[in-house]
Amino acid sequence: MLEFTIEGDGSEKLTFEARKLVNAARSARDTINVRKHMEELRKTGIPVTDEFPIFYPKTPDRITNSDRFGVLTDSKTSGEVEFVLLLDNGNVYVSVGSDHTDRELQKTNLVASKQLYYNVIAPTVWRFEDVKEYWDDLIMRSWVQEKGQRQLYQEGKLVEMLRPEKIIEEIKSRVTGGLSGMVIFSGTLPTLSGELSYSSRFDMELVDEHAGRAIKHTYFAEPITWFKKK
Repeated sequence: MLEFTIEGDGSEKLTFEARKLVNAARSARDTINVRKHMEELRKTGIPVTDEFPIFYPKTPDRITNSDRFGVLTDSKTSGEVEFVLLLDNGNVYVSVGSDHTDRELQKTNLVASKQLYYNVIAPTVWRFEDVKEYWDDLIMRSWVQEKGQRQLYQEGKLVEMLRPEKIIEEIKSRVTGGLSGMVIFSGTLPTLSGELSYSSRFDMELVDEHAGRAIKHTYFAEPITWFKKK
């Protein structure tokens, strides 16, 4: 069970039972941006097919709105900013999240590399209906920590990504049973540098300039310190 604050006219609480979790990938509308992200992965030795968009399941216990979790020591892991859809009895809510990934494992097993660590979602959501009219103008950004400095890592408007209606339609054709309790991570934007960062700190936001608001969340993927190798 996940607890959220619905931000709109005032605020109210949402208790959401995540029963299904799907990650989308290579889901930009512009194939140039898709290929940019694919090239970022290839640079690190991760094999990439030419298929897009792609969708794959993840067990729903691997989702959190916490601000920290543990990762294996000496592993190469990284976050990537995504918009997140929560489907709840006919209602669609929107937030920002990160599909945190083990990049070394991704070289041999994409699905397992995503399963190993949590999908992180901010504890604030908006109703999709409230932003649907100007959806393409929403902005996603992320920052990483490099050499002690906070650096802008990703930035772009949602006009660059497949719309929620299209993503939901694609997933519906692949899923048995209802969609209530479904959490969908949208896929991500290319990095501004063209390189992946393995920063343990990841800041992300979804900005609604029309309403003058933003959903922000920071999390830390902390290497475990309680176990020492001989």
